[in-house]
Amino acid sequence: MTTATAIVVGSVIGSGIFKKTAGMSEALPSPLLVLGVWVLAGAVTFLGALSAAELSAAFPESGGLYAHLRRVTGRFSGFLYGWSVLAVIQTGSIASVAYIFAQYLGYFVPLPAAPPEWEAWGATLFGTIDLYPFRELPTKCVAVGCVLVVTVLNTAGVRLGAAVQDLFLWLKVAIMAGIVAVAAFGAGSFEHVTAPALIPEGMSGMALLGALTIATSGAFWAYDGWINVTYVAGELRDPARDMPRALARGLGIVVASYVAVNLAYFWLLPVAEIRGSTLVAADALGRVLPFAAAAVSAAVIVSTFGAANAMALSSARVYWAMARDGVFFEAVGRVHPKRQTPHVALLVQGVWASALVFSGTFDQITDMLIFVSWAFYGLLALAVVVARVRFPDAPRPFKVPGYPFVPIVFVLFAAAYVVMSVIENTRNALLGTALVLLGLPVWAWFVRGRRRPPEVRG
Repeated sequence: MTTATAIVVGSVIGSGIFKKTAGMSEALPSPLLVLGVWVLAGAVTFLGALSAAELSAAFPESGGLYAHLRRVTGRFSGFLYGWSVLAVIQTGSIASVAYIFAQYLGYFVPLPAAPPEWEAWGATLFGTIDLYPFRELPTKCVAVGCVLVVTVLNTAGVRLGAAVQDLFLWLKVAIMAGIVAVAAFGAGSFEHVTAPALIPEGMSGMALLGALTIATSGAFWAYDGWINVTYVAGELRDPARDMPRALARGLGIVVASYVAVNLAYFWLLPVAEIRGSTLVAADALGRVLPFAAAAVSAAVIVSTFGAANAMALSSARVYWAMARDGVFFEAVGRVHPKRQTPHVALLVQGVWASALVFSGTFDQITDMLIFVSWAFYGLLALAVVVARVRFPDAPRPFKVPGYPFVPIVFVLFAAAYVVMSVIENTRNALLGTALVLLGLPVWAWFVRGRRRPPEVRG
């Protein structure tokens, strides 16, 4: 398996498959619909990946979507995406995955609880305990430690970071296969999947649409990370060939794994038990193996560490590209003279991801970053259409099949999802928007206050 495919699989498979099925079933207590949401989210994600593949093959630059938007739709939209990657999208993803890593590590190494008076003080000061930044302080400190370790690994050298990624990739695939294999020998029942009503009683119209939106948001988080491979397009030997293959193979592996693992969950547990589960994989496999909780906790630790490493490996290339283009701090564009890594960009990313660990709960951070991500994913597909008009003679070794219907359908879906997210999850959508808008004064400083960015290269 190539490193590019490893980045796709490694970035995508993290904590979502172990965490989100219970929440999705809570919002949408229909196994068949939940399974359908996993398939639909994977299919829609693949449509977006096709657009990313065309742009990456036509314009193989490090920085991925940042570089593509800058070239196709203008410097400002490119900058705003790059800023969003740093402010919330990728750093939030790293923070969320590291948070789950720390939670499951606590299964083997019990972490001390914060003093009760801290909780009371936080609830009084912040109005709600969910907003208290030092809630679960020991766990969050371990999460910061995870962020720092993957930062150091990727600063030490490109080959070391890639080697760690390849190792954890195979471990993740083995874990997914192991869950399905164990479930196959369990005393499960397809009635757990087929017996509950397809449409839950009392749920129709806007209520059903809202539940589908919440469930889809959970699935999108589990699939998120596929865009990371485009950040290193300029470093691939043959981007025109390797990028489409990596996205197709990587997402194919992920979708098949996710559907199989969810079938294993529903095979072993009725939906009522899955809805109330905080550790659905352990609860499901516990029906077959007495040591399931320990096995699943170890699996999550491996999976989340590998995902955090993959995100750190690829995302720092965005800020590095921004600095090289003159729209971010010049130091961030430096490459280590010996290790040839964007060490300053990695450090900035690690520091801000560590800060985000303290900013909220896992679900709050993931809901916020998925909302922002899909706003830009819609712009990605729109950029394919704009590029065909603006650069008709550009070489396109790979073209989106079914153009222009595929990118247009994806744009419409992304727009509908963003609107429904604002309706169903207003607070987190507004927080994500606020972090994006903080980039406006940064843009003004670098473009108007200091110097205009250089012309787009190529």
